[in-house]
Amino acid sequence: MNRIAKFLRDYALARFLIPAGIILMIAGIIFYGVTDSRKGYPVTDGVVTRSELFEEEYYDGEDHHDATYEIYVRYTVDGKEYESEYGIFPEMKEGTEVKLNYNPEDPTDIGQPNSIALPIGLIAGGVAAIAIGIISVVVTFKRNRALKKQEEAWQNGN
Repeated sequence: MNRIAKFLRDYALARFLIPAGIILMIAGIIFYGVTDSRKGYPVTDGVVTRSELFEEEYYDGEDHHDATYEIYVRYTVDGKEYESEYGIFPEMKEGTEVKLNYNPEDPTDIGQPNSIALPIGLIAGGVAAIAIGIISVVVTFKRNRALKKQEEAWQNGN
């Protein structure tokens, strides 16, 4: 059997898990950076003031995609009222209450309060995938070495 084909077959699990783990870890680190940059920002309550169609509902032949809307909220910081874009979401009715965090130096810079659980979960999933991939390499290598020794023993008449 071709050595490259054998390698690709024997190490298929590792060839999938190690790159997937690296991608998960990178995504987790990026999400952590975004989440961490807003850490410590004050949280306040806001009210949806309007919801403007961003993208209509559609079906792409495989998946159904719901309509998305630009959501604007009104909120108060230090007695001053602001209205800013909250983000792109499924439709929210006018008057819906939401939590938001804001940059104390620029109260118009708002976002959703985020948990650090998603970035930590992605990083942990990436580490686990890489570890399983490495274990798979070691187990496959040991198995192939044992099979080679057994084949040599049979060829020598043992």
